[in-house]
Amino acid sequence: DVPDNVIGHMIKELDECKKKYARPRRTVIENGEEAVFEEKKLEEKEVIFLMDRFGYIKTIDVSAYERNKEAADGENKIVFPCMNTGKIVLYTDNGKQHLVKVADLPYGKFRDKGTPIDNVCNYDSKEEQIVFVQSLDHIKEQEVLFVTKQGMMKCVNGAEFEVSKKTTAATKLNEHDALLSVKILQNKEDHIVLRTKQGVFLRFPLDEVPTKKKGAVGVRGIKLSPKDELEEVYILNEEETQIAMFGKKEVHLNRLKIAKRDTKGTKTRS
Repeated sequence: DVPDNVIGHMIKELDECKKKYARPRRTVIENGEEAVFEEKKLEEKEVIFLMDRFGYIKTIDVSAYERNKEAADGENKIVFPCMNTGKIVLYTDNGKQHLVKVADLPYGKFRDKGTPIDNVCNYDSKEEQIVFVQSLDHIKEQEVLFVTKQGMMKCVNGAEFEVSKKTTAATKLNEHDALLSVKILQNKEDHIVLRTKQGVFLRFPLDEVPTKKKGAVGVRGIKLSPKDELEEVYILNEEETQIAMFGKKEVHLNRLKIAKRDTKGTKTRS
């Protein structure tokens, strides 16, 4: 505590300074609204998002992509159109959702290197793995399928992922589980095929997968044997012939028998 006599001495000195140096205000206070600078709005246009296998990302002009389409598709593992005013959503194996503004991504020439995706959002490549990347504008209009390594699954209305936070939980996971696959559904009349690490295939109608909130764990898609886990998820369109490889063997997914969700599936030898 400061003694009263010291405080009194300080007040006396301040009063003397005020009498000696005080002078009328030399500046004028006016309406500050006129001085506010309005930043020029970004001209909205479509761009192409590119991410290579090292996690470097960038956006380029649509015309630049069309001129270099073969090279762009060959050199990048993720390519899709988006609006430069929109957002990109990332889902990771630990069940997180990371959002990044397209405007924050490097935009330039096709041969520009880009920047690591870690630099523009909360994603940490040392702690988590990317499962799925897409434009939020595309996701929010669709049904989104989530499947985990332990075989839990659900559909979620994409509008639930339109949030303001940069990082949120995209789904709830059981202990020791991890998100395996995220897919945008075009038609719930299609079939889904689950394939385990031990070569068990299970095919059943997609409409057996319920739509739940993103905070739900979901339902069991397949009964797994001990030490087995899901490794691949396929959406099966009846109009197209789809072949999957297990070891050296080709498996015609369209020829798999139609079963029910939450059954054991059929073992395939490699």
